[in-house]
Amino acid sequence: MPAPTKRERQNRKRFERNRSVRTRLRNLSKKFYRALDAGDLESARSVRDEAQKAYDKAAGKGIIHRNKASRKLSRFDRALAGRG
Repeated sequence: MPAPTKRERQNRKRFERNRSVRTRLRNLSKKFYRALDAGDLESARSVRDEAQKAYDKAAGKGIIHRNKASRKLSRFDRALAGRG
């Protein structure tokens, strides 16, 4: 098998870096909804704040689309407003 090209090495490196960010975003989302389902609004608010920072940062770096970040945060806000 031939050695990977520089482009392939770069893509692999970026893929690994971006995958960890996307995993963190999914985990924050699950953590938020678990706190909401448990009725722990204070915890849900703090996780929402943490998630907002993470989603905005990921959108700014191009890991996820900015509209997706906005949509997720909007849904978090709606879910909190419905419970609070």
